[in-house]
Order: sequence, then structure tokens, then C-alpha cells
Amino acid sequence: MINIISLLLLFTVNLNFDDFGEKLLKNLQDKFDKVKDLSADFKQSTNGKAILNGKFFFKKEDKMRIEFKNSTLVSDGATNWSFNQKENKVIISKNDEKNASPFSIRRVVFDYPKECVVTSEMNNGTEILVLTPNKDSYIGYSLIKIWMNKENLINRIVLKDQADNLIQIDFSKYKVNQKIADSKFNFTPTEGSKVIDLR
Repeated sequence: MINIISLLLLFTVNLNFDDFGEKLLKNLQDKFDKVKDLSADFKQSTNGKAILNGKFFFKKEDKMRIEFKNSTLVSDGATNWSFNQKENKVIISKNDEKNASPFSIRRVVFDYPKECVVTSEMNNGTEILVLTPNKDSYIGYSLIKIWMNKENLINRIVLKDQADNLIQIDFSKYKVNQKIADSKFNFTPTEGSKVIDLR
């Protein structure tokens, strides 16, 4: 009898976490349905060691620009440009749907959950969204955790890759729906720069 009660309680707890995970996901998706563009500061670390910080820009549907100290990554959703300022070199490539950047909001918010079990967990008193990819998923991560602020924007995302490395990206200083020009998400190599076109 005790075992049956324990199983029922465990099932109820798991069901509640699953339900709350779906609620968190809905809040996140509803928010980004209303976001036409945004910018934010970010810090990225791997296994607890800070390695990158910079500025992030996004515009629907999947345009993005990431500015670091000495490099810039730009995508119009179809073509990617990676500019290394020190080497004055630009690498141009097609946007690969199967190897999307963790900065791809559309993929993380709308596409990844379709390939995952959606739950939630408590972390220091905060409910966080947990996405666990299915076995046959195309996603290159084994676990994705998302923290959200009061406006349902992403505060932090933590991704575990196939080698168990933890990639953490923290976002701050959001500005939403600024009417960012499309030209922000295109890149024209300067005269004299080395261009490597992989398309």
C-alpha cells in the first residue's frame, strides 16, 4: 500500500513539473511572438570559465548579429558572415539548420522544444525551463536549461554538449522592438580584407 501511495505521489510531482514546464514554455513563446527585434549585452562561459562577452542583436525571423571585441558574427537567416578584425578576414557560409547557434532565438524558443521533453525544476528559488532532447533529436546538446526574467525574456541559458561541457550565456540590458534596420544583419567585406566563401 505504501509503495502504491509513493508511486502516486511521485507521478503527481512529475506531472506538476511537466505542467509547469509547459506553462513556462508558453510564456516564453508568447513573449517572443510579440518581439520583432531586440538587443542585449551577454557573457558566455564554458565549464565556469568566462571566455566571451559582447553585444547581441536579433530580428525576426532569424536574423542576428553578435559583436565581440575583435570579431563580428552576422546572419540574415540564410547567409552567415564571420569577420575577424585582427586578421582582416571574412568567412562566408550558408546558415546550417542542423548546427544552429545557441544565440538563434527562433530555434531555441520554437524549434528545440518540439524535439524535447519539456519540464521544469527549482534552482535557488527560481523555476527554470528544462528541455531534454529526445534520443532521435537533431539537436547537438543533451540538455538545455533556460532562466527567464519577469518580462519572460531569457536571462540565462545553459547547454550541455555531447562531451558534457556546460556552455552558459547570460543576457542583460535588453532593449525590445527598436525597429532595428535590416542592414544591421548584412555584412559587406571592406576592401583589402581576405574573403573565404564556403557557400
